[in-house]
Amino acid sequence: MLGGFHFFAGSALSLSFTRNVYIAFLIGFVSHHFLDRLPHLDTNIFKNSKYESIKNWDLKVWLLVISEFLFFLFLTFSFLKKLSFDLQKIALLGGIGGIFPDAFSLLLKSFLPSVRIFDFYLNFHKNFHFKLENKNYLLPVLVELILFLFVILLLMGVNINY
Repeated sequence: MLGGFHFFAGSALSLSFTRNVYIAFLIGFVSHHFLDRLPHLDTNIFKNSKYESIKNWDLKVWLLVISEFLFFLFLTFSFLKKLSFDLQKIALLGGIGGIFPDAFSLLLKSFLPSVRIFDFYLNFHKNFHFKLENKNYLLPVLVELILFLFVILLLMGVNINY
């Protein structure tokens, strides 16, 4: 999954399970790894290892990543506008926790590749990630659609009167 969906899901899960901003970030962070384990589509559709560094992204990758992120950011904030500021903070930190693993990994690999202190985590994140083995997109699309509907239901059920 790309960053926007991770933000969207991290926000919804955080709002559903906590009222603590620190735990919200942790929920988003953990949910990222569980979601990455499921069949999904992201830059794996390009089948090119050169895209592991943000420095090598071309226009098609930038358009995909930015448009997907803006779509889900807009969708998330359209749900958040009815919530109190305290709940918006929880959702925001849950969303940031949701995108943190990819942002951290991408930035570290792209701009600080000689820093080895985080190799354990980078390998964990890479190996935990779903790998699209063939060009069969049906299962990943269905999984993401079901997850999308689940997240919408979570956001619709947020108790705004806590």
